[in-house]
Amino acid sequence: MVTDEKRGAFDKLVAGLSTEDRVSMLDRINKSAAPAVQFVETETQPEKSISLHLLYRDESFLYKFFLWLRSIFQKQNPEKLYNADVIARIAHTVNRNYPGIVNHSSRVLDSIFYQHIKNLKDAADFFKPYFNMIEDSPGDFYVFLSSFVTPQLVETINAKADPFTTLDFSVEPTPDVKTSLLKKLDEILKGIDGKDKSALYYAVSSVNWLKQFARLPYIHFTSQFTNFAGNVYTCPYRNAQTDFEAFAAVFSNVYSVQNEVLEALLLFSQKKNMTKNAQEKDIERTIKEFLAKANQSFTVIQMFISGVPVLKVGKIINSDYDWTPKNIEGAEAWFPSFRSHWRKIIDFRWNDWIREQKKNTLIAYLKDDFALNEFPVMPNRPWNDMWLRVPFACELTGGFLSWFSEELYDNAINYLNQLMLEGIFILDENRVEYVEGLNLFSQAINQTREINERLSKSGEYGKMFEDFSSNKVRSFQVQNQIDNMMNTTESEIRDSVSKFLKGARMLESCLHGIFDDTKDGTHDGLQNINMIKGHGNREWRDRVQQVRGEIQRAVYYVSELEPLDAVGKD
Repeated sequence: MVTDEKRGAFDKLVAGLSTEDRVSMLDRINKSAAPAVQFVETETQPEKSISLHLLYRDESFLYKFFLWLRSIFQKQNPEKLYNADVIARIAHTVNRNYPGIVNHSSRVLDSIFYQHIKNLKDAADFFKPYFNMIEDSPGDFYVFLSSFVTPQLVETINAKADPFTTLDFSVEPTPDVKTSLLKKLDEILKGIDGKDKSALYYAVSSVNWLKQFARLPYIHFTSQFTNFAGNVYTCPYRNAQTDFEAFAAVFSNVYSVQNEVLEALLLFSQKKNMTKNAQEKDIERTIKEFLAKANQSFTVIQMFISGVPVLKVGKIINSDYDWTPKNIEGAEAWFPSFRSHWRKIIDFRWNDWIREQKKNTLIAYLKDDFALNEFPVMPNRPWNDMWLRVPFACELTGGFLSWFSEELYDNAINYLNQLMLEGIFILDENRVEYVEGLNLFSQAINQTREINERLSKSGEYGKMFEDFSSNKVRSFQVQNQIDNMMNTTESEIRDSVSKFLKGARMLESCLHGIFDDTKDGTHDGLQNINMIKGHGNREWRDRVQQVRGEIQRAVYYVSELEPLDAVGKD
């Protein structure tokens, strides 16, 4: 059965927040926040489905006759003349219904169109920064978005394809078992019901539409306008054609953007920049402010949609009734990226499950060896107070060494020092090795204690983490400081582990020569092994042997946990 902790780890891989926290928070926000502005296309566009040839068929016989006469006198193709007539009619309609957009007699776009583009740029600038992270990891975003739009899909994958939910630790972790999980994932993704698939596709398309809107060539387009006097700006049709093509593709394929999509857009951009305290105190306010500003920008967009008949203007400036805008691209490839990132999540969970399975096996021995029901953790882990999990690559080894330093080391070093001070080694080189091993052993523990002190609330790192967790948003500099502290801590723990293992193994080699009947040809005993502590010699030797056994078992666990830490690193 999956634990709350492991379910939380799955949720954070998918959405950065636990399902319960996210649903609760967004429910509160959506109840109080205004709904997102829904775009309404106000331009009637029968021209989309009627070609110039079909339009000509419906003209009166008299008009067609005079058009034929004009073509003879003007020596022009009748179709071209007819196209020019239709464009002139459209321009007249646009001038009447949308004054200030085009000046067809001068063949220019006019000042009100220019002002619309200026206003749109301000709206686009608001959204543009939020797409940088999406560009870097689109699959990650699509999975994140699905947790807002189709949360039941996430629940289904967790229930049927997550190894922590579907597998018992007694299962042998073979490649076939992993393959079966990935096949189950594919079955779930292929079997998404029509309603959810449509909702997800529309959400992805609306995000893509908003991204295309944010990246339109506003500056280049406005630079094509010339200021003649006062607020009068005009742009010749021929200069506007290229940029207008991009605008027409966006505004003839409009997608309304729902609040859930906006919330996903904001929170995805903040996944690695918000602290835990910021979430608790300010994230709801941040989302509400973002939604309000987004709606203001959407109002500007709707004003353009209502005030500029894009299809008609496109036909006018291109002098072509059959001109049609292109479709926007970018949303078609969403599903492969979506599937690929889900597979990465399951792959990560598989590796984590193997790690937990190994830990589960070791815990059974740990209880017998040290009367521990679970692996010990470091006493101070201030990174856990951050909003999102800060990866820590030495959780198990750091925790075990910290426990050993507090529970077993003082007793062990007492007896080991007595042996060093009072024992007379038969071989001098054994004494040198013993002293070196004891020094490394002691250095490892002292270094571990220094690390824990530095991470305590009164320590250097502990104070810095506490300060960072109380800030609303981590800056780039703060993120670097956190990374540096984590890297330093991990590096020092690895160094402690290396010294501990090397020192303990050197001690064991010497103790083997002292206490065991069989010799290795390199290590020998003590001349006075039966004389140390006088009448208390037997008890003393038993105590040293007990310490030896504890160190042997500690070496075993640290050696087993070290590779598990490497697997557990995000």
